[in-house]
Amino acid sequence: MSRGDAAGYACALGIMTGTSADGADAALVTVERGPAPRRTRLIAWHHQGYSPALRERVLGAQEGTLAMRDLLALHVELGRHAALAAGGALRAKEAAGFMPEVVGLHGQTVFHDPQGKRSGIPLSIQIGEPTVVAHALGCRVVSNFRMSDILEGGEGAPLVPRFDLNQFVSEASDRVLLNLGGIANLTRLKPAARVEDVIAFDCGPGNMLLDAIMASVGPHGSRFDAEGAQAARGEAAEEVVEEFLADPFIARRPPKSAGREEFGAAYLERFLARTATLSLPDRMRTAVEITAGAVARGVALSGSGRPDEVLVSGGGALNRTLLGALGRALPASRLLTSETLGVPVLAKEAMAFAFLAFETISGRPGNVPSATGARKEVVLGSVTPAPRPR
Repeated sequence: MSRGDAAGYACALGIMTGTSADGADAALVTVERGPAPRRTRLIAWHHQGYSPALRERVLGAQEGTLAMRDLLALHVELGRHAALAAGGALRAKEAAGFMPEVVGLHGQTVFHDPQGKRSGIPLSIQIGEPTVVAHALGCRVVSNFRMSDILEGGEGAPLVPRFDLNQFVSEASDRVLLNLGGIANLTRLKPAARVEDVIAFDCGPGNMLLDAIMASVGPHGSRFDAEGAQAARGEAAEEVVEEFLADPFIARRPPKSAGREEFGAAYLERFLARTATLSLPDRMRTAVEITAGAVARGVALSGSGRPDEVLVSGGGALNRTLLGALGRALPASRLLTSETLGVPVLAKEAMAFAFLAFETISGRPGNVPSATGARKEVVLGSVTPAPRPR
């Protein structure tokens, strides 16, 4: 039984593995049981990083170079890894007395083709075996969140906007919730927004390009540009910035979603070839300006007027140089982090999937059709039951 049962809230746990492919984030939360907006409060959070060997296999799965047998083994291994992440959150001292009644397992996206342009059939595949998690935690698990939306003609993404609406809607402020994960995506919430008013979509590359440059041409063993230190020392090649901002995806009107298919290995190779004569700091600064420019153009596509506030989350919120570029690109808006409103920047997406899992077991829809392009609201995911007690 969760500690919240008698207090008007439920306890849930969310596990998120994003396109950056750096590990799994687990967030133990409470969710209000009443009518919307249902607020979510973080109890404990844990990051379980991928080893270099595991990350290499994950990237191989995303790039389509992993053999089928190896992919199936990875599916089970990532289930075990997710269970370890969840266990880390549940062992935190803040978690004492809390037991989740449901787990939301996003899984690791290895292929996202919601319109069927590459595969011939609309689909989005996340791996990480939910049965492994259910047996490890003794708790039912909601997974496979995206396909129900895709089957209704949607992109299957973004799915965080339902959480954003419940958590951040304001009677007075026009807000953009900007997540800087592997992909940069945003949710626009006008004052007193309702579900049909929400606009949300992927804008362009986020940390994916920045991290890939460091891994490819940075100092040996580099995974990312800590706090944007390399980029801070460089100067952007403006002609390259403008060339990459002319990418058709960035200009396309929403709904739209992206992944490594758009901004992965081929995109990196093009960038490295185009910037071959630049120093590492100049390359990093150029990539930062591409990301900030794509976000600014996304904000312009999200609705009329400038938002009052832009609340940043995700790993990119720790990149000071990127935040500076965003401030210059969006001068009319207050640039804050989600931490300002009680949602830690690295925990937000895991919190969102805990919330969405609770919506699923409550029989409530989790998608936002105005964001995904789906024909209607749908209950999301597949439910794996908890194992029977021995």
